[in-house]
Amino acid sequence: MDEYNLVGFVMKYSMIRKRIAAKYLKKEDLNAFESILLSIVYKHQELSQDRIGEITLFDGASVARALKKLEDRGFVSREADPNNGRKKIVRITDEGQTLYDEVRKAFHASNVTMFNDVTSEEQQQLEHILTKVYKNLDSIKIDSK
Repeated sequence: MDEYNLVGFVMKYSMIRKRIAAKYLKKEDLNAFESILLSIVYKHQELSQDRIGEITLFDGASVARALKKLEDRGFVSREADPNNGRKKIVRITDEGQTLYDEVRKAFHASNVTMFNDVTSEEQQQLEHILTKVYKNLDSIKIDSK
């Protein structure tokens, strides 16, 4: 596989998504990282703050700060985990769901354009392959030293 094509696709796709999201996030004074956290909470509906850190590969302090901002703006709620009071459970609020739905509609419109000449079967194949590759990413060990 040509790494240039893969990296080029990932970068261009990410930048287009970032620009689409920025239109909605700017009015809420949110940044790209905060929008990523919102999307993760949206997808899972409820998960621990630690798990969000594992998913994003960001340190706990960065995740906590961004979640605090989302909480202050009413997009997520954080409560102590009943099984471990030192951990936080994060949930999306109705306001967070509304904001993310707006962004998702804009993303959907861009997907229609992106997949213009791609058949449904090809889209399913792509999704199947990307799901496998995504799962394999968890197996990559990165030496932090």
